Amino acid sequence: MKKITILLFALLSLAGCSSLEDAPYDGILRELTVRLNYPEEYAGCLREGVRIMARDMTSRNEYVAATDRGGVARFRMPKGLYRISLSDRTATGDRFNGVIEQVQLTGGEDLSVTIPLIHLFPSTLVIREAYFGGCPKTPLEGRLINDQYLIIHNNDNKVQYLDGLCFGCADPYTSASDLNTWVEKDADGNLKFQEFVPIVEAVWRFPGSGQEFPLAPGEDAVLVIKGAIDYTKEFPLSVNLDKSEYFVCHSRLHYSNEKQHITPGKNIQDAHILKVLKKTGKANAYTVAIQSPAILIFRPDDPLFDLDAYIADDSRSLAIAPGGSSQCVKIPWEWVLDGMEVFYSIKNNKRLSPEVDANPIFFTGPGLGYSLHRHLDEVASEVAGYEVYCDTNNSADDFYERKTASLHQ
Repeated sequence: MKKITILLFALLSLAGCSSLEDAPYDGILRELTVRLNYPEEYAGCLREGVRIMARDMTSRNEYVAATDRGGVARFRMPKGLYRISLSDRTATGDRFNGVIEQVQLTGGEDLSVTIPLIHLFPSTLVIREAYFGGCPKTPLEGRLINDQYLIIHNNDNKVQYLDGLCFGCADPYTSASDLNTWVEKDADGNLKFQEFVPIVEAVWRFPGSGQEFPLAPGEDAVLVIKGAIDYTKEFPLSVNLDKSEYFVCHSRLHYSNEKQHITPGKNIQDAHILKVLKKTGKANAYTVAIQSPAILIFRPDDPLFDLDAYIADDSRSLAIAPGGSSQCVKIPWEWVLDGMEVFYSIKNNKRLSPEVDANPIFFTGPGLGYSLHRHLDEVASEVAGYEVYCDTNNSADDFYERKTASLHQ
């Protein structure tokens, strides 16, 4: 079980650490000093009480320390390899994320690091729920992995339109891949991302000419990624994805496998079928990774930008991973409205920049009927008068694992 310990900067002692008898350490503690570096124009945000998390990359034990008045936090922890991160929201509503990967505390010396912080902007449309792992085939044996969906939520106080919204997943396909050459580490352990997020396999786009598919504040839209039929008739632990209001990823032109890329049910409207803007992969059926995807919704930040022309120009829109051969579509980070990154092991590798997602959410595994669902911000919802979900660009904080998908009836 994950252990979480609060280490106050004024009380740094062995008693303040998580239980050490279960950890593979020799009992030697080292001090890690963490300083925060806010963007220059937000230097005044440096203050006391900002919580910083250190996660042991071997045991998954977590330690938390708070900054002092000078914006410095101090940990005393066993030697090991750590991931240091924080999500900060100020009293004025400004939000920041920061991460340092692979901070090595050795048995020899204490260490000091500085976390560069990224200023964030609240999203209008967010991913409320992701169901991608499938469920048991009860009463039969085995697991069903042909039912996948997202719920997209309008978290804003204005009407938002689905028209032209895009959906895709970041490369590599799973977080287990050790071949993520898109991301490098500098000498201080900071991850260096490309100026774009590489979208693997395909980019999908919602239909509509601009204002055909509105979402009022607090409203949801269901996007069926795979299997827009009613599976519950045969497998009661699944979900009914054949409803007229649902949108669907489907293209027989691009995906010929009729058993895996299933023809939508009779209730799905033709006007709700998403278009493949670009297919770069070789799959004959589209799917999201059933254990550890990195899911994104995005659109150009300039409404006058010609996305079709950009996508059609391979010299502008395509890239090959350094040292690799597969092509991906380049999507600028500033186009991303929301993203969530999923891990199943502490040894998995990040694909999304902290400006989109500072920390991953861990998923138990496929075939259980579980989903990942965003936490409701009860205070903000009461003030707004509609459901507002937590949005800190930190999946570890924003999401939780549901034992039953919300669309299961």
